[in-house]
Amino acid sequence: MFRLYQHARTAAARGTRAYSGLYSKEAYEASKETARTAVETWRKISLYIAVPSVVIFSYIATKDELEHIHHLEHDPPKFVAYPYLRIRKRKLPYGDGDHTPFSNPLTNPDPEN
Repeated sequence: MFRLYQHARTAAARGTRAYSGLYSKEAYEASKETARTAVETWRKISLYIAVPSVVIFSYIATKDELEHIHHLEHDPPKFVAYPYLRIRKRKLPYGDGDHTPFSNPLTNPDPEN
């Protein structure tokens, strides 16, 4: 600790950077090797664990979502006319004026149908 403090004081007196010459070339090379090893480890984790996991879970989620859509096509939700739903003081500025751009006929039941 005292050595670092002394080094900083002498560097400040000289007007140079305090810690630029603190590490030896061997220590610098060792830190580069450690960084290379860490990068290679994370590269392997990404390629051999993360990418296959994303592919597998994407397949499972897509399969389940397609089953859900198939169920909605054969048994659509029933419309319940609550008094606070579908209040329109004027037409919406897009489409037919009654449905939002995010309206989905499979999941948003329509009283006219």
